[in-house]
Amino acid sequence: MPVAVLIYLASYIDRANIGNAKVLGLYKSLRLTDNQYNLALSIFFLGYVVLEVPSNIIIKRIGPTWYIPTMTIIWGVICGLIAVVKSSAGLTTARFFLGLAEAGFIPGIIYWIGSWYPRDMQGRRFAVLYSSNGNRAAGGLLATAIHALDGVHGIAGWRWIFIVEGTITAGFGVLAYLFMTSDATSATWLTEEERQVIILTNEADRALRARETYSSHQIKSAFTDWRTYLWGLMYLTNYIPVYSVVLSLPTVVTGLGYKGTSATLMSVPPYGLGFIVVLLAGWTTDKYGSRITHYLISISVVSVALIVLMATTNLVARYIMFFFVMFMFIPISTMWAWVAQNVAGSNKRAAATGLIFSMGNIGGAISGQIYRAAWAPRFVNGHAINLGCYAIAFASGIVLWWSYRRDNILRDQAAGKQVKRSDMLGEDLGDLGDRHANFRYYL
Repeated sequence: MPVAVLIYLASYIDRANIGNAKVLGLYKSLRLTDNQYNLALSIFFLGYVVLEVPSNIIIKRIGPTWYIPTMTIIWGVICGLIAVVKSSAGLTTARFFLGLAEAGFIPGIIYWIGSWYPRDMQGRRFAVLYSSNGNRAAGGLLATAIHALDGVHGIAGWRWIFIVEGTITAGFGVLAYLFMTSDATSATWLTEEERQVIILTNEADRALRARETYSSHQIKSAFTDWRTYLWGLMYLTNYIPVYSVVLSLPTVVTGLGYKGTSATLMSVPPYGLGFIVVLLAGWTTDKYGSRITHYLISISVVSVALIVLMATTNLVARYIMFFFVMFMFIPISTMWAWVAQNVAGSNKRAAATGLIFSMGNIGGAISGQIYRAAWAPRFVNGHAINLGCYAIAFASGIVLWWSYRRDNILRDQAAGKQVKRSDMLGEDLGDLGDRHANFRYYL
């Protein structure tokens, strides 16, 4: 987990550091237009959309031990090379290849963690992982600190941001080679007793075998399950607001009257709150259950904050609302755990996770167009678009929850008893996956 958290934090900083670099000199240095900058934001996600599904299938076949660390080093190098771009075309090209290199990481790491822990222990783990988004507070502080190198060796401060952060990421990739283990069966640092506890716990929880063979039928079932596409819609409509805010918050903060390093620093405190609320939500999800409650309440909080941002011109009130906007991270971490918990059969889970993230990251491509400079300083249009996204996400979540609840009831009726917790030790899901009669969905 520690290595996964470090790499995930690096991935988020590397894809979003362009927002800090923009206000610290990149925009003027490269003489960008608004459309050129927005293209550089959006094109990053093209690689995500194209490569996430095949990447996750590869991870299922060869394991993550070498694949994820190698991927991390490559995108760290590409991030560092953004420092040498001289034009809009160079920046756009570099961002495209950065997206290609990083595409398989997030669905791959979600699949990997989901293979280690039983379902009732995953919420807090995914919260710890995703809370590093809240630690993007560190991204703003780091960018501001690195910018102090402005002029050293004749290199502009915004270029140093990419050099230093890319080097750190590549270093994390090297560490991952040393510490990542595919699964419990290959973990030499576990005792035999600990290994058997992990294997048997996962098998009892959802019939997850220690080493499941590749199944093309299960892979296909991910594409024929209608819930996969509903999940994709939920991810899409949650990721558009999240990415648009993450990529543009320093710019949006300039609309409150802050400039340069002050804008990057003033974007830090809201992320600190995001870090805390995601951790709390992950803990309460595992302890009390009810993923749908966490999902709907957090969306409601963000929606109210967006409405206030659209309605008020008071600068203090608008800045305070950005703290409540940080509740946007809770639906994402909740969905990460919920997908891992309710999509069964490791082959289906690998393919479905890749497809869901691929659909969701279409939102990343869209997000770069949400907070346009022409809509400054209040960005009412951008807030309104994000509010509409959350309305769809809210309704989609209710439909998904209802379908899971209905299937659980029908399976209980067929079994002649209410099954509150799956006990699938010795069961074989076969090609049925989560459609198996003894499997119960988490709500």
